[in-house]
Amino acid sequence: MRFGTYYFLQAPPDASHEEVIHQEFAQILLSEELGYDSVWLTEHHFIEYGISTSPMALAAAIAARTERLSIGLAAVILPFHDPIRLAEEIAFVDILSRGRLRVGVGRGNRPIEFVGYRVPQIENRERFSETLAVMIQAWTQERVSYHGKFFTFDDIPVIPKPHQKPHPPLSLVCVSPETIQLAARSGWSMLNSILFGPFSQIEHNRDIYTAALSEAGHSEAAIQAALRSWGVSRHIYVAPTDAQALREAQAAELWYQQALARFLVPEHIEAAPPTLQPQFRALADRLATITWEQLVAETVLFGSPERIVDRVREMEAAGVGELLCWMNFGGLPQDRVERSMRLFAEKVMPHFR
Repeated sequence: MRFGTYYFLQAPPDASHEEVIHQEFAQILLSEELGYDSVWLTEHHFIEYGISTSPMALAAAIAARTERLSIGLAAVILPFHDPIRLAEEIAFVDILSRGRLRVGVGRGNRPIEFVGYRVPQIENRERFSETLAVMIQAWTQERVSYHGKFFTFDDIPVIPKPHQKPHPPLSLVCVSPETIQLAARSGWSMLNSILFGPFSQIEHNRDIYTAALSEAGHSEAAIQAALRSWGVSRHIYVAPTDAQALREAQAAELWYQQALARFLVPEHIEAAPPTLQPQFRALADRLATITWEQLVAETVLFGSPERIVDRVREMEAAGVGELLCWMNFGGLPQDRVERSMRLFAEKVMPHFR
């Protein structure tokens, strides 16, 4: 089992944006020192839930300051980007990192982000597909020629090409059964998050993924290899005792849950596209019922190293290949995040090596 650390750059009201960026970059560098396998970056806009607006810039900085860490994108939101420019940037960072880049992609789900980037949210599936098709062509062919609904290119010579051939490994952020099946059919790795609710949701995703891989004709050995690249992110906080971990993490986790609701549900649902309004209302109702007790019992991994080892073993038994340890949620103080990272690296990871 592999272990990475995960970075949203969350900015609660009492933290300046500069503090958040510099502190989390220090945590990224500490990840290499402590022996984590990877760091994972995301992309979000227009909200304190995550100010990681430029994952490619951050990935380039990491590539220049580290030697061993795998650098994962979880994920780049394709509908917000020009496909040729993004393909160039990814190839450049892959070269700079000497092939340490892993590219997770997603469609996006926040109305305000689509408004800000002047992209109709109803087009996100089609734009995602076209953008990725152009990017793959840019990485694997000398010249790009493409005629789609949103993009038209004729004989464009795109350079440089990525260090990894034919291109960096691709992963898809999977929320719905449809996206899980798409990942399996395309031969991409799956990325999941446990943000609320029980771990059984992840096991359900695994079952859909492996069934789709089997239906696509993949062997059992290939299915097991795909699961070794299956990444799952989860809030983790380690302290010397269970009681101390719960006490220290509670306020940050509750702030996070409030920020998550603001992130996932539009302030004015009636202004969202009509086809999306029912799911936004259902999600708002679901998030309104979450309690601290439920989060501790089902969702988060907070506790002593011994407790965390037991919970991570459950994930290993379920087939999770890589745990993306989200340790800096909700504005936790820097010293506590670093202590948690050290305890996990020294007291938890050795049980799985």
